[in-house]
Amino acid sequence: MTRAMAMLSFPAPDFVIDYRDVAAQKDLLRERMAGLGWLTPRILAHLDDAEDFYLDQVAQVVMDRWSSGRVGLLGDAAFSSSPFSGGGTGMALVGAYLLAGEQAAAGWDPRAGFAGYEQRMRPFVEANQEIGRLHVQSRVVPGPDAEAAPEPDMEALMAVVERAINGVDLPDYAGVPGSEVPAGS
Repeated sequence: MTRAMAMLSFPAPDFVIDYRDVAAQKDLLRERMAGLGWLTPRILAHLDDAEDFYLDQVAQVVMDRWSSGRVGLLGDAAFSSSPFSGGGTGMALVGAYLLAGEQAAAGWDPRAGFAGYEQRMRPFVEANQEIGRLHVQSRVVPGPDAEAAPEPDMEALMAVVERAINGVDLPDYAGVPGSEVPAGS
């Protein structure tokens, strides 16, 4: 048996659909993909045969703060950049390291620890989220009568990529009281 998989995307700022109504999701996909040409009609012809069909929105989580009192958020719950950024796992790992380190460095005072975590992490997150937004914008297909999109500003794009790659300083928390590894670990 040969198996093929396809991922289709379309802009939908008004995306509201019942996640349990798979038939309505397939209808929406057919409507939004109508007239695109290439292999799209062949792919759509197999929608009803797909046993593993999945439709969801690609979104970002942008928050003013990632903590309140003694509760802090991390990873996608705090700062999802979207699958289009390619940075979610890295941000989650860096965030976990910084959150633990900053809490230990603050003597486990939640407010001070969360403040240090956000101060170190936010520029890195914002750069990764910007990459996600730029990637989504680059995927928009103009209509047949639309003017060609302007060429991207590559210097600006590379500056954002550099901020995303080098945008966070990872301190060495070794020796910070409370950061030691328990014996036997």
